[in-house]
Amino acid sequence: MRSLVTGATGFVGSHVAEVLRERGHSVRLLVRDERRLYPELREGFEIIKGDVTQKPEDLRKAVEGVDYVFHVAGLIKGRTQQEFTRVNAWGTRNLCEAVKLARADIMRFVAVSSQAAVGPSEDSRDVVTEDRTPHPVTYYGRSKLLGEKFAREYNAIFPVTIIRPPTVYGPRDSATFEFFKWMARGYALQFGNQEKVFSMIHGRDLARGIMESAMHDGTIGETFFVTDAEPYPMSWVMELLRDTLKPGKNRIMKPPVWLARMFARTNDIIQFITRRPMIPNSDKMRELMPAYWVCSGEKARQVFGYVSKIPIRDGLREAADWYLKNGWLRVK
Repeated sequence: MRSLVTGATGFVGSHVAEVLRERGHSVRLLVRDERRLYPELREGFEIIKGDVTQKPEDLRKAVEGVDYVFHVAGLIKGRTQQEFTRVNAWGTRNLCEAVKLARADIMRFVAVSSQAAVGPSEDSRDVVTEDRTPHPVTYYGRSKLLGEKFAREYNAIFPVTIIRPPTVYGPRDSATFEFFKWMARGYALQFGNQEKVFSMIHGRDLARGIMESAMHDGTIGETFFVTDAEPYPMSWVMELLRDTLKPGKNRIMKPPVWLARMFARTNDIIQFITRRPMIPNSDKMRELMPAYWVCSGEKARQVFGYVSKIPIRDGLREAADWYLKNGWLRVK
């Protein structure tokens, strides 16, 4: 089997590429700059230079001769809706159109979306399922939802499956790394007074779920959340990080919501001037403020038997060890 992976210079895409190779696939990577590949991916892979914002005819070479397309590439930091939509929505359409133009006889096109495309839970009793009417609250979420729509339009031409991950953590991740960084200094983070609860999954578990979804006929034309079975309270996760990192301090930072929003607005001004995204900005705050981001992985379990295998305690330890080994993290 020959597979194309987009986004292999990123966190999730790199794990998808490795999982496919471990399963015996010949793996082709579409990358803008191969120097950004992790050392583990610099040998044993076919490299095609390019990115999903190119015209479909320019992407034909990337999709020709492959059996599977795993579209993981996406923009996660941006300033405007236009920036996110250009990559996450139109980039998906460009790649799908390239498959159509190449008349590639692919066995599956897996589009990796996000829980952000659906939006947060309404309250503590609300576990989001795949049939929920989406209400994304961020530029990123709206762009991912439009990308899903574009991908589904091609399901009559080639088989499409959509995967929506929740919060993803693990070695190489730069998003949840921020929580590791604060805890390494001895500070647990808490926004507002209400406990935050969210679904999570380890990057390697997610990569395995993405791959397994492509190998099952029952997933054609379907959308799935791929997540750990139970959600996690943020305070509990921060305590696990404290036990893992053992910082010298033990403090809880509880910035009031008004202060967090003011800080985000300041970043809005900075990113307008510098034309570089600043996190958190006001758009990102709309994602951080809801108390519950909880989704159900029951459909994935029933349809293609997916169950996550990495316990969160082990996964956090593995991530921390990687950050320490690679110089990302210093414990104080």
